[in-house]
Amino acid sequence: MENNFNNYNLSNLEIEKILQDMQPIIRQASKTNGHVDEDCEQKIRIALFNKLSRNRKK
Repeated sequence: MENNFNNYNLSNLEIEKILQDMQPIIRQASKTNGHVDEDCEQKIRIALFNKLSRNRKK
């Protein structure tokens, strides 16, 4: 039996839509000393993209 848990099969457009929808949360999580850290924000976005696209068939 195939394990379907976390079996993401999302396209790049679907992942980008998720990232856009989560933008306020990402921005809040990337604040340090009350200011948005753009490098941290980018790292969060890359980590989410990698996690959501990890099980795609190539």
